[in-house]
Amino acid sequence: MARCMPLLLSAPRALWILVSLVWLLPVPDAEAESSYSGSLKNLSVGARSLVDGDRYFSNLTRLRLEPRYRHGDWALHLAYDLELVAGSFLDSPEYQVLRESPDPRYWDLQGEVYESGDLLARQGVYRGTIQWRSPAGDFRFGRQQVNWSTALIWNPTDILNPVSPLQLEPDERIGVDALLWDRSWGATGRISVVHAPQHSDRYSSTAVRAKHVVAGVDAGVMLGEFADTVRAGISGSGSVGGVGWATEIVWIEPDADQDYWQAVVDLNWAFRNGFNLALEYFYNGLPESPDVPVMAGLLPARPLYAGRQYTGLLAWQDVSPFWAYRVVAIRNADDASWLLYPRSTWVLPFDREIYFTAGIQWYGGSDDREYGRLKPLGIAELQWFF
Repeated sequence: MARCMPLLLSAPRALWILVSLVWLLPVPDAEAESSYSGSLKNLSVGARSLVDGDRYFSNLTRLRLEPRYRHGDWALHLAYDLELVAGSFLDSPEYQVLRESPDPRYWDLQGEVYESGDLLARQGVYRGTIQWRSPAGDFRFGRQQVNWSTALIWNPTDILNPVSPLQLEPDERIGVDALLWDRSWGATGRISVVHAPQHSDRYSSTAVRAKHVVAGVDAGVMLGEFADTVRAGISGSGSVGGVGWATEIVWIEPDADQDYWQAVVDLNWAFRNGFNLALEYFYNGLPESPDVPVMAGLLPARPLYAGRQYTGLLAWQDVSPFWAYRVVAIRNADDASWLLYPRSTWVLPFDREIYFTAGIQWYGGSDDREYGRLKPLGIAELQWFF
C-alpha cells in the first residue's frame, strides 16, 4: 500500500526555506542582484543485483532549482532537488542497503514525500550556503562542496567530499554541512579552515589547508581530524616539458587502528586536437578486509578499496561542439581485476540546451576479486539546463 511520509519543519529546514524566500524579494538597490537557473535530468540504469543476480531497472527524474541572491558582501545560494525514482530497482537488495544507511550529513534537509511499491518521490537540499566576504576572509556556511583534490581519478586529500571512480554521475558529490573560512595568501596562495559538525563530536571534522605557488609548483599542505581519524597530507601540481603532473600523499592514523599511507601520482597530457590523457598510480596502505560486503561500496560516505596498488587511465575529448566522450579504465594490480567506464555525450539539435549521455560500466577478473565480483551496467541520461 502506498504511504505518504510527512516532512516536519525542523529549525534547519526552516532556515533554508527562509533563504529561498529571500531570493523572491525585490532587488532593493543597484548593489543587489538575483539570478535563477536549474536543470531537469532523467537517468536510466539497467544492471543485475550483486546479491541474487536478478535484473533490475532504475529510472531517476530529478528537477533541480538553483536561486541565487547577492547583496554587497553577502551571497545566498540554494540548490533544491525534487526526485522521482521508478522501476524494479526499488525491490532490489541494493536499494534496501541504500535506504537503511545513515546519511553522513549533519542536517536533515532531505526525505521521502511518497512511496509505493514501484514509485518513490523524495526531496532535499543539494547545496545551500550563506557566504560573507569580510576583510578577514570569506566565510561560507551551509551545505557545500569542499574540494581539496589535485589528481583526477583518486583523491586521498579530498576527505569531506569523496568520490568513487565508479560513480555513475561523476559531477555529483553529496556535499557536507560545514563552516568554511577561506582567504588569500599573497598573490598565489590561499589558507582554508573548515569545521563539519556531527551529532556526536567523535565524528566531527576540523581541518586546515594552506596552498601556495612555489617555483611554478602549486604546493599544498593539509592537517586535520576527520571523524576521529587524524590525517596529514601534502599535494602538488605543475608541468614539465608540456607534461602535467599532480601528486597527493596522505598519512592516516585511525583512532583504534594502525596508521597507514595513501598516495597518488598523476601524469597528464593535453593535445592540440582537444584530446586529453591522464595516467595515475594509486597506493592504498590499508586495504579493506575481504569480508566487507561488496555492496558497502554503494554507500556515499567514502570509497572502499580492496587492494594496495592500482593503475588508472582517464581519456576525454570534446570532439566537436556537439559531441564529447570520457573513458575511465582501472586495474587492481594486486588481483588483476579491472573496470572500464566509457561515457559519450551529445548535444541534441534543439533550441534549448539538452544533452544526451550513454555509458556502460564493464568489469573483469575472477568472481572473488574486487572488480570481478561486480556486474556490468548500462546508463542513459538526458539533461536539460535552463
